[in-house]
Amino acid sequence: MHNFKRYLLFLIILGLPFLLTGCNNPNKLLVLNWGEYINEDVVAMFEDYYNVEVSISIADSNELFYSKLKSGTTAYDIIVPSDYMIEKMKSKGLLQEIDFSKLTNYDPVNNPYLQGLQGIRETMSAGSENYYVPYFWGTFGLMYNKLKPGLEEALQTYQWDAYFDTSIRPAGTRTGMYDVPQYAFAAAMIYNGISPNDYSEEHLNLAYQTLLDANFEVWADDQLKKSIKADNLDLAFVWTGDFLDMLYTDLSEGTAYDDITYDILIPDTTIAFMDAMVIPYNARHVDLAHEFINWFIDPEHAYMNASTVGYATTLQSSYDMIADYHGDDQWLTDWARAYRQYYPDTSDFRGIILTDFDQEIVSSLTLMVNNVKVNN
Repeated sequence: MHNFKRYLLFLIILGLPFLLTGCNNPNKLLVLNWGEYINEDVVAMFEDYYNVEVSISIADSNELFYSKLKSGTTAYDIIVPSDYMIEKMKSKGLLQEIDFSKLTNYDPVNNPYLQGLQGIRETMSAGSENYYVPYFWGTFGLMYNKLKPGLEEALQTYQWDAYFDTSIRPAGTRTGMYDVPQYAFAAAMIYNGISPNDYSEEHLNLAYQTLLDANFEVWADDQLKKSIKADNLDLAFVWTGDFLDMLYTDLSEGTAYDDITYDILIPDTTIAFMDAMVIPYNARHVDLAHEFINWFIDPEHAYMNASTVGYATTLQSSYDMIADYHGDDQWLTDWARAYRQYYPDTSDFRGIILTDFDQEIVSSLTLMVNNVKVNN
């Protein structure tokens, strides 16, 4: 994996137009991003080309993105929040519109966004598309242990029912739930045919009973995928990207694709998300922020960026570079296979993005989940 990235970096640097010189700009670009969510080689290329320093700070939740931006203590030039938080920031006047005329790599005709991403974007409010440029997107799925007899067949046949209904999944299936109350509530609502954004006391009680009846043995986050790989757990609700991070690591360490002992089923109806680059209202280097966005939507750079991040590229050209690979490189062959399998480019995908519940609702969800754990 690392050798592949160095080789790819070498090829792209060779392709840069040597007669062009980088912008002689000593400014520091301040970026607020998620952890381990960017290819540092691509950032270094940007720094060299524009003679600028990029300082990346980390936030581990959309709410932290919001609080850091609202406080105004640091004037970030680029931040990378998720769909619902982008809409909240826009409504509070915390973002400025993107000047798409400055994005020479933005080409919705010849290099459109992926169809699945378009389905997600269509669920957002009209006008919000003027304030962001998609960065990565992804889904939630049901990760499972292929060593558990009958489990794969049950999931493929019954999907959510096999996750929540103990009478449908094989006896003795060890299950886990992602330990974020809103995710747990969302999963329970989808199973019951209800929108995960439709909160009420009645739905809260239904979620409680659904989660209690499911009898989850483990509530965790990253530990879920590790436990399934170690054959200590059989089934869990996880980010597809987390699953792929583990898959890519195992493949790069030499495990054959067909020898992987875990897999993920992405239900027909599931949670989806889009993270996007936005420019805050108080950004100090707006032109350079546009150059940064433009750099990362160059198809070659987006391809490189996707090589280190387990979630799906947003651009059709970059997707095609990955998924259409045919050659002798085993890593690229496996990467293409995973993209085709877990991020199919279909027009009928309409993933559900979560809404921004207010703190009172979040507190109610947290109490409900805690009661499930106590009474399980």
